[in-house]
Amino acid sequence: MRRALTAACLLVVSLAVPAHAETAADAPASTPPAPAQCGFADLGSLPLTGATTAGTALDRDRVYSVTSSASGPALLGIRDADDGKLIAEHPLPRALGSWAVSVAPDHTVYVGSYGGDEHKGRLFRYDPDDDEVTELGVPVATETFVWTVAATEDYVYGGTSSNGRLFRYDTDTGETKDLGSPVPGQGFIRDLAVGHDGTVYAGMGSSSMQVAVLSPGGHVRRILEPPIDATGWAYDVDVVGRYLLVRYETSAAKKPLAVYDLKRRTWLHITEDIDSLTVGGAARGQSVHLVQKGELIRLDLRSGRTRKLGMSEFGEGGIRTLGWHGTTLVGTSSTGGIWHYNRRTGRGKLLDGSLTGRPVTIRSMAEGPDGRLYAGGFFTGGLAAYEPATGATQFWPRVGQSEGMATHKGKLYLGVYPGGRIYEFDGTEPKLLLNLTEQEQDRPFSLVSAGDWLAFGTVPKSGTVGGALGLINPATGESRIKRNIIPGHSVVGVTYRDGVVYGATSVFGGVGKPLDTVAKVFAYDIAADKLLWQSAPVPGDLALGEIAFDDKGRLWGLTPDALYEMDPATGETLRTARHQTYPWETATQVWHDTNLVFHAGYLWGKTQGKSFKIDPATMRMTLIARPVSNLQKGADGNMYMSRNERFYTYRVC
Repeated sequence: MRRALTAACLLVVSLAVPAHAETAADAPASTPPAPAQCGFADLGSLPLTGATTAGTALDRDRVYSVTSSASGPALLGIRDADDGKLIAEHPLPRALGSWAVSVAPDHTVYVGSYGGDEHKGRLFRYDPDDDEVTELGVPVATETFVWTVAATEDYVYGGTSSNGRLFRYDTDTGETKDLGSPVPGQGFIRDLAVGHDGTVYAGMGSSSMQVAVLSPGGHVRRILEPPIDATGWAYDVDVVGRYLLVRYETSAAKKPLAVYDLKRRTWLHITEDIDSLTVGGAARGQSVHLVQKGELIRLDLRSGRTRKLGMSEFGEGGIRTLGWHGTTLVGTSSTGGIWHYNRRTGRGKLLDGSLTGRPVTIRSMAEGPDGRLYAGGFFTGGLAAYEPATGATQFWPRVGQSEGMATHKGKLYLGVYPGGRIYEFDGTEPKLLLNLTEQEQDRPFSLVSAGDWLAFGTVPKSGTVGGALGLINPATGESRIKRNIIPGHSVVGVTYRDGVVYGATSVFGGVGKPLDTVAKVFAYDIAADKLLWQSAPVPGDLALGEIAFDDKGRLWGLTPDALYEMDPATGETLRTARHQTYPWETATQVWHDTNLVFHAGYLWGKTQGKSFKIDPATMRMTLIARPVSNLQKGADGNMYMSRNERFYTYRVC
């Protein structure tokens, strides 16, 4: 019979993590060893740094790029377009990064940001004459992210998420006006373009892929339906002469570019597999330069014919074609690089990077096969290793964003975003074992060693539903992908015992709404290849999180607001205890918010930014530290935690 604890769990504050930011300049040269004394200690930061530059623009002989930062502020970098040398860098107060950089006709630079103070999207202006940055405020109070800005002589237009709103900033009066959602129900305005007559084109997502055509005042004149049958985003839009260019990113990872004749109001042709993140910046007459399957091409907008140009070295990350500087096409990569292509000689080259690397947020942690603790970073990613006994660290910069990690048979395995990629890492270079792009999977948050198999759970791509339980045998290469093992659910937690993989789900997939009324735990028999049971341990909870066994074979789970114990044989819920409240009724996207491990007779967990020591007998939860984002047991028996780029330990005594 199910028994529930109705009394609130006792929360005892042990220590609080100090909240402070750190710049690359004052980052410690080395990380100290784990301390000998019991309890909590701040270890500084790990060597996870990078120059992630999603938002860039070219104006005359200058390249403007925004470098993101874990704790902020982001930096607006100004470089010489000829040689890439750094001219200046300016902080963007209360911003963590930017995808949105645009230059007005008077050469003023406008930047839309994300994150930072109050988690609001902000607008900034850089005046090249005064060499000063000015914050222009929060354009729309409800929005967390300014994805795109398009600057004209009189106005700066911006598009946001999470409610897909359009705003307009008047450069003369300084007034900002919220123009509403062009397509209600779409959470993103992913890109904007403004025609010569002032018409605004807004690329929408994350499902409709429509383009809203608006008057300068924001009135919707018409909606352009995509010429393809898919879901996703109108990811990049631009106007070149009489043509509207729209590059789509679909939930199935397709990237077609469609050309629309604005005079005839008809779609002309589609070019598949366009990788570049800008589509009109390299226009010359009736043609544009783009990147297709990793190679620079020229596309004739009238005929749709393409010509390969032989250049394929652009640096790592997303590629942007910015525009022409004389006979040279200038572009950037999202890892801070600048590249050139000379149309007269037909040759390209990479310039030396010169932006200041910024601290990267620790995304995931795992105990490695060599006793070191490993941490993966956001964005440009990177992987760091930490030796607790000596404090020695190691950094591998060219490793993608690891959503989850696990040790299996003497090697470290990484679950990397995007594309749901699984890598094997032996200390040199990651080896790709599996890519789940075709299965529309994106984020492998949880991995576990499961006998001969490595098991993992995934969240699908944005715009899609249906996560997966995946298994791969690295020794043989055999794999199984059980998509929709619980229909519509993402798999966000996995553990293993005696031939059975246990999974925990979230009812949220790649769309911003719940797809079921309750999240579930399931048991999957590997040898029999079948689902043994599924159960909803916490009624009303829409996402569960990590699950773990204790030393007595009891199965435990921690959600954002509850702790529960289950019978692993039947799926029956034996005990539950509510430890906090959570606003499930307003939640639009909850995937992986908890960590849970068993060690030294206790459960250790993290949820809602707090870490806990948990007594399995009483289900009492004692607060260790806050705020934290990750919790992981090290091979030395200590707990390790992180918050942004900061790194901490809790010595268990």
